[in-house]
Amino acid sequence: MAREPVFDLPGALVGLVGLLIAVHVLRGLLSADDDIMVLAFFAFIPDRLLLEGGVPAYPGGWGAIVWTFVSHAALHGSWTHLLFNAVMLAAAGKPVVRRLGIGRFLALVAASAAAGAAVHLAVDWASPVPMIGASGVVFGIFGAVLRFGFASPWASTPSALGALNLPRVRGFILALVVMNLILVVAGTAPFGGGAGSVAWAAHLGGFLPGFFAFRLFDPALRR
Repeated sequence: MAREPVFDLPGALVGLVGLLIAVHVLRGLLSADDDIMVLAFFAFIPDRLLLEGGVPAYPGGWGAIVWTFVSHAALHGSWTHLLFNAVMLAAAGKPVVRRLGIGRFLALVAASAAAGAAVHLAVDWASPVPMIGASGVVFGIFGAVLRFGFASPWASTPSALGALNLPRVRGFILALVVMNLILVVAGTAPFGGGAGSVAWAAHLGGFLPGFFAFRLFDPALRR
């Protein structure tokens, strides 16, 4: 009799989670000063976009202004923060990878990270506090699952507005909103933000492309 694997995860998810863990392990081997430099180069810092004399004041220059919209998702504030996001990615990401394929899934991951950073920037403009973590990506994956996970298998995948008409989708979104409110009131949580705060705006921003722009990534809907 053939045995079923205990962890039946797509390779893209295993690689993504493995990357997050490897980055956190390597940061733990650095000195405090070197780790600060890692944050300066790769964390999303809203204040980075305020130029001094027309040039970027932070390490990485113009390139870091672009790549930190995505690279911040590879950094985490603690093992609790990392493991929580890793578990959520593994749990919710499996059906999304199989639906989209590796390339489109990774595009969604990048879009969710970037959208999360953009909304965080709009809410916390000019803040010098680094924002790190894959929570925006997690919420983007949640948004994608809501577009097809609750539809009847024999029905066509609903549009964003159609999905909002499904009671289970509205209930799940309400649960996400309540969870974020609790995290904001508590001030610290596994989802984490910068310096002990909760980057709730990054959660919202990450959710938007996963839910409302899912058609751009989904080959079934585009057909």
